[in-house]
Amino acid sequence: MFPEPQEYIRYAVGMDCGAGLWVERLRARHGLSQGELAYRASSSQQQISRIERGVVSPSIGLLERLAVACGEELVLDTRPRKVPFEDAQLAEQAALSMAERLQLASSWNRLAGEMTGVAARALLHD
Repeated sequence: MFPEPQEYIRYAVGMDCGAGLWVERLRARHGLSQGELAYRASSSQQQISRIERGVVSPSIGLLERLAVACGEELVLDTRPRKVPFEDAQLAEQAALSMAERLQLASSWNRLAGEMTGVAARALLHD
C-alpha cells in the first residue's frame, strides 16, 4: 500500500520514547491488540511484537502505516541538540582531513566492537 523508504530511524538515548514504546502507546490509545493493529496496517502480529520489544528498528514507512491504521498522522521533527563539546574541540575536529576523520571513526568502531565482545563473554560466563 505505502512504499517503504530506504531510510531507517536511529533512536538516541534521551528521546521521549523509542519506537517500541511509541507503538505500544499507539495501540493502547486505540484499544487494539498487536494482531488487530497488524491486520489494519497489513503487517503481522509478530512484527508488531518485535518492534515493541525493541528487537527491530522499523522503517519510517511502517511507522507511518501504523499511525494511519489508527487514524493518526506520523509527524517527524528535529530540534537542536545540546552537544557536550567546546567550540575549540569542534573546530579541531573540523580541521582534520577526511582520512584522519575516517581513521578516528574507525578506531571508535573497533573500541565499541571490543567492548561488545567483552560484555558478551562476561554474560556467557555468568
